Amino acid sequence: MLVEEAIILAGGKGSRITDITNDEYHKGLALIQNKEINYWQILWLVKNGVKHITFALGHHSNKTIAFLDRMQSEFVDVDIDYVVEERKLGSGGAFKLATKSIRGERCYVVNGDTMTTTSLDMLKEVHKRKKALASMLLVNMTSPYGIAKVENEMIKSFIEKPRLDLPIHAGVDIIEREIFDRFPDQGQMEDTIFNELVEERRFASYIIPNEIFWKSIDTPKDYIFVEKNWPGLE
Repeated sequence: MLVEEAIILAGGKGSRITDITNDEYHKGLALIQNKEINYWQILWLVKNGVKHITFALGHHSNKTIAFLDRMQSEFVDVDIDYVVEERKLGSGGAFKLATKSIRGERCYVVNGDTMTTTSLDMLKEVHKRKKALASMLLVNMTSPYGIAKVENEMIKSFIEKPRLDLPIHAGVDIIEREIFDRFPDQGQMEDTIFNELVEERRFASYIIPNEIFWKSIDTPKDYIFVEKNWPGLE
């Protein structure tokens, strides 16, 4: 099963990371090890077989468009498009707007602040095997605190901020064309179509192994962590 197209949701204001951006550009243009977050995402998608990427833009779109023009010159084997929302559409509405540029039968949708090194092969395999209409990449949540392991009322050891057995959305999904029109014109996909697919039992998932790097850059603390720990893409 081929998934050769992707939509990157890069239109939000990113108000929680303005300490990094000074609200001068979209947070997808913030540098991680001297390359933009969106650069790393393009490279990651290309390494996963994607040949056509559409950015759903909003806040500070002009600066991102200029960046994408440069990226098209650098990534000659992938077509890079964009759409710009004229008003806030939410994740569901932004995705639906961007699907107008999708040519094939399915695509990835990726949050514009997700950084990971994981392969998407297993997500595709599960999606095909389950005959799903959508499939969500999951990751076990990292504890914000250190964990104490206790045995017979005695502390046995400490584990510093481990991943817990609590899967959360990793910011990447596969969506089939046949449900593109079911996404809201305005609103969050998580509050609408995703719940419908769960009720219909047509929503599959795959959990990233704990040893694989994943981080969503939501806060300055997240940004500092990724800047320090990002392993790059081979």
